[in-house]
Amino acid sequence: MERREFIRSASVLAAGLAGGLDLMGRLTRGTCAFAEGGKALAPGRTLLVGIAPTLPAWPHGDSSAGADTVLMFRGNPAHTFYGTGPLRSKLEVAWRFRTEDFQTELRGEPRTWSGTGWTGQASVLAGHVYFGSQDRHLYCLKADTGDLVWKYRAGRMFKGSLCLYENRVYAPNVDNRLHCLDASTGNLLLHYDTHADLDSSPCVYRGKLYVAGEAGYVHCIDPATGSPHWKTFVGGVGPGTKSGSNGAEGSPAVDNGQVVVGNYSGEVHCLDSDTGKRLWKFKSGDDTDGSAVFSSDRVYIAAEEAAPHLYCLDRQNGKEVWRFSNSTGWYSTPALVGNRLFICGNDRRVYCLDAAAGTKVWEFVAESASWCSPAVVDDRVLFGTYGNNFYVLDAATGAEVQRINLGGRVHSAPCVVGGRVYVGSAAGWFHCLA
Repeated sequence: MERREFIRSASVLAAGLAGGLDLMGRLTRGTCAFAEGGKALAPGRTLLVGIAPTLPAWPHGDSSAGADTVLMFRGNPAHTFYGTGPLRSKLEVAWRFRTEDFQTELRGEPRTWSGTGWTGQASVLAGHVYFGSQDRHLYCLKADTGDLVWKYRAGRMFKGSLCLYENRVYAPNVDNRLHCLDASTGNLLLHYDTHADLDSSPCVYRGKLYVAGEAGYVHCIDPATGSPHWKTFVGGVGPGTKSGSNGAEGSPAVDNGQVVVGNYSGEVHCLDSDTGKRLWKFKSGDDTDGSAVFSSDRVYIAAEEAAPHLYCLDRQNGKEVWRFSNSTGWYSTPALVGNRLFICGNDRRVYCLDAAAGTKVWEFVAESASWCSPAVVDDRVLFGTYGNNFYVLDAATGAEVQRINLGGRVHSAPCVVGGRVYVGSAAGWFHCLA
């Protein structure tokens, strides 16, 4: 194991973080630090409001997937579960929560970051909603009221979606690390260092955690200890690659012994989930940040502007079955429901395709481009856009059912549980629509 791979007590204590290991190297519970006098939290500290909730024993088995809730990006490791209803005929803002602001510079110009980013999907467990923010905090709120339960401060932004497993929160951060916290208290339990920006969202499949990163590796680790099982280089780094966009930014899709992820260099890699051995590689032609979706015999994944194609691949050998193209590329992960595929485009359009043939069933023109990965629940397609709107469409026809102005661009995928829609915007507000 490399020295930086699993950051244990020495670096945790030196940074003043909660949690660590005892002298025998076993994981020990940290202590929560309370902000005093309204002062901002220091990196690695947690503010717990009141008494930590008691979560029930983990009921969801050995993967980050549940039939009644959303525990990770796109609902399960295959990326084929999008939430539960029933949805009301007209959604309204039930509550909203204001995140903080993070002020910095981007290319020498002042920049304020707030709210949720791409992909930034929330997760729900036992009456609590969890999400990371570009303001450098990870939040736990009461799902029915939006009241703050705890917040944890990292050194940099949480952009990607988190994952819940065994009552722990696994959250990727731009500080190069996967942060693991106690879902009840917000205590930091461990870090796993991927050596470069981490937008990729983790998942747990059959007791193993998978995550990719901008250093160009896919990692398979033990979610309880952070010990690595394997890591495989999938590229996307080197001369000419762009800082902040390197390696693999998409979230690994895992199903039936296969792991699939795209990279910055325009490649899609399929690995063996037990060993990390490469099974096949496909040339997508451009940066492929969107994540893959599995069906029983196929893989769906989309690339960006230089090769603006949504690909359908044979999952056994990586051969192209069909492609569907637009003019400006894709940042969205498609949703597969039955024999239909739904995806948002950078060309202002949302498409419904026949998943077997790749032919268009319908398209909807929004007011602006969308990077959002849509959710499809109760025959409704839910997504947000650059133009501050959150849309609800009829899944059968593409007809607009409703749009709600959320006051800021909506890159994050919506989380839908029990008919309540949890989604953030870049304006700094996190919303519950019901």
